[in-house]
Amino acid sequence: MKAVVLTAYGDPAIGLEFRELPEPAGPGAGQVLVGVEYAPINFSDILVARGLYALHPELPSVIGNEGAGRVLEVGTGVYSVRVGDRVTLPLGSFTWRERMVVNADGMAVLPADADPRQLAMLGINPPTAHLLLETYVQLQPDDWIVINAANSAIARWIVSFAKRKGVKTLGLVRRAEAMSAAREAGCDLVLLDDENAPEKMAEALGAKRMRLALDAVSGEATGRLAKLLGPRGTLVSYAAPSFAAMAVSPFEVIFNDLTVRGFSLGNPDFAGQILGAITQAATMLASGEVAIPVAATYRLEDIGAAIAHQASGGKVLLKVGD
Repeated sequence: MKAVVLTAYGDPAIGLEFRELPEPAGPGAGQVLVGVEYAPINFSDILVARGLYALHPELPSVIGNEGAGRVLEVGTGVYSVRVGDRVTLPLGSFTWRERMVVNADGMAVLPADADPRQLAMLGINPPTAHLLLETYVQLQPDDWIVINAANSAIARWIVSFAKRKGVKTLGLVRRAEAMSAAREAGCDLVLLDDENAPEKMAEALGAKRMRLALDAVSGEATGRLAKLLGPRGTLVSYAAPSFAAMAVSPFEVIFNDLTVRGFSLGNPDFAGQILGAITQAATMLASGEVAIPVAATYRLEDIGAAIAHQASGGKVLLKVGD
């Protein structure tokens, strides 16, 4: 069985290797055998490979936090899925392998006619987007939120869920050439992520201020988000690819009485809400309401090239099995 294995923490280009592994045993009670079709390379996977994530598997180990596949065999007592169903794979179940045995609980059965590449990306970004909008602020129709990295894959889910609530989105991007992607994602207003953003926002929206700011960058970008919040606004940090400390002015926090929170999809408080968000997102995908651009797909044998591509930007998937 083909797989990608992490052999050492540190540089993913060195630590990740293509290997042949033994086939898994048949599923036990409450378990299913799944043939993995596609699995994304996410930022969280890079963090696992670097040893910077909360999850630290004993090495060598297959990794991969997300994916989708077909049910090949079911164990006794399994009634929620059937052989042939396409399903999501549980978060953090190490998906970069052709076949795997997992517990049937928590699996979402996916639309049979939807693009399997799109379905493979349902396990992390959609529930993250849903929970970011539902957990911290009681948003009302015509409220505004602001997000950075607005040209990213998760931004499309945040904007799509926000539109369903009647909430408007200000999207910040770091490069002028990325503004079109943020507009395509559905942001109601797109600005460059620089020190001129508050002035530009005021020109476009008058006295309107953001109730919620969602930070996917960290560093100086966090401070720029804080400047766009209104009194008693809330800033939520959920990713930090810059690896930089959040640089928020204490005066923004003090005089605007801001709340700063952190989000992790692995928080056990969210466990009961993830499946519903994935099911809703699958419906949105099947209807064509949302589609995530895919930069490239790679076979497991080409994991080195896939990691290099992911580092340069764009959504990269592993084509795990046929």
